[in-house]
Amino acid sequence: MYVIHTFFFYKNILLCMWYSWQRNLKDNAKTTLPPGSLGLPFLGETLELLRAYKTSKFMEDFINPRMAKYGQVFKTHVLFSPLVFLGPPEGNKFLFSNENNLVQTSWPSPTRKLLGRNSISAKVGEEHKKGRQILSSFFGPIGLQSFVPRMHETTRAHFEQFWEKKDEIKAGTLLKKITLSLAIDLFMSVKEGPESHALAHDMNTYLAGYFALPLDFLGTTYHKAILAREKMLQTLDITIRRKRKDLEERKISPRQDLLSILISTSNDQGHLISNEEIKDNILLLLFGGHDTTSSTLALIIKYLFLNPHCLQEVIKEQKKIAMEKVGDLLCWDDTRKMKYTWQVIQETMRIQPILAFATRETLKEIEYGGFTIPKGWKVAWSGPLSHLSPQFFPNPERFDPSRFEGIGPKPFTYVPFGGGPRMCPGSEFARTEMVVFMHHLVLNYEWSMIDPFEKITMNPFPTFQKGLQLRIHKKD
Repeated sequence: MYVIHTFFFYKNILLCMWYSWQRNLKDNAKTTLPPGSLGLPFLGETLELLRAYKTSKFMEDFINPRMAKYGQVFKTHVLFSPLVFLGPPEGNKFLFSNENNLVQTSWPSPTRKLLGRNSISAKVGEEHKKGRQILSSFFGPIGLQSFVPRMHETTRAHFEQFWEKKDEIKAGTLLKKITLSLAIDLFMSVKEGPESHALAHDMNTYLAGYFALPLDFLGTTYHKAILAREKMLQTLDITIRRKRKDLEERKISPRQDLLSILISTSNDQGHLISNEEIKDNILLLLFGGHDTTSSTLALIIKYLFLNPHCLQEVIKEQKKIAMEKVGDLLCWDDTRKMKYTWQVIQETMRIQPILAFATRETLKEIEYGGFTIPKGWKVAWSGPLSHLSPQFFPNPERFDPSRFEGIGPKPFTYVPFGGGPRMCPGSEFARTEMVVFMHHLVLNYEWSMIDPFEKITMNPFPTFQKGLQLRIHKKD
């Protein structure tokens, strides 16, 4: 009986999608749509996109052939929706500058189910703006300053526990461990232990659902991700109740961590933020601050190994900071002096973008580049389009941190954190935890890649297939 009901359920969905497809073709027949192909009915070019994305050939196999054929603006059809890619930098500027006016952030419905309807990513307009203001009390430069010494201590403890007395490691696994440890410590004050291990296990299952086929029935990757999300929400429920009790009894400060800040903050009506909103946002930030940062750190380790002259400059800078810092722990001012280290990180995010593209949805019919983009269509900006373009970055395949000296790249050509009102709220947090990690790494360890040509796939972020195997040596 379950199988029969499931069959008719999906049959009706497919029929509705077919009629919608035909109606879209008819309605748009008289408009000047961007050139391109909508691919197969229902699927469009989704399979081609996912295949290119997962094999780290998004540009070579998907974007470049279509831009060569159709130009800087082209249409496709992925994840059950027409989608128009806009070339940089004009396309980036157009989308970032017209948020909530002509376009609005948009996620496919399966992604929205994973993100949660109360998270800041799901909010638009004034609700999104207010959510960002609340988060800025933690993620802004002023808010982060007091947490740098804690980052230092957590990172140092990680190296002592997982790197010391080792000759070989799989750095990819350890980097995920340290970025999640930092996130759950600074977001919730949860230390290394059973609770953090359970969160890490469920987080990996949850992440896999973002780039799986959105089939929500028993046994599928997407269904497992939904179940993992529910388990993490249950864990967060327990943590929130414990935190509220500690705050009421004044056992902890309202600024002990991000969770304490959210629990103690009132909205503009004077009401405390609901548990549902807190849980969705903590989960979103754990997701955003986990694999993205660990993937970037793994790539930094690779590129510094392949470019020893850059590594020597980082070591030189970090030695100077270690000699001049006041006390045993790094402070905020120390991290702002790590200018060359930050340039290395910026160049890493340019040469190997973490995110291939992001979409918005048109709020009305818009004209762009001589074409009409109908209301309700998706439009996309893509970092790799400019990051890997010789037009904006000469010799783009060359690792060169000096590109970020002085005023840096042309506006709207370097967008690792997005831009406009939807720019990643955790960009300063990510920068700070990465430079603190690099401080400990280069001052205490030498390393070499066991396989310098280790293949990288997208899962859903850049992932070394063998886990980034390193030989390491502790410095005297």
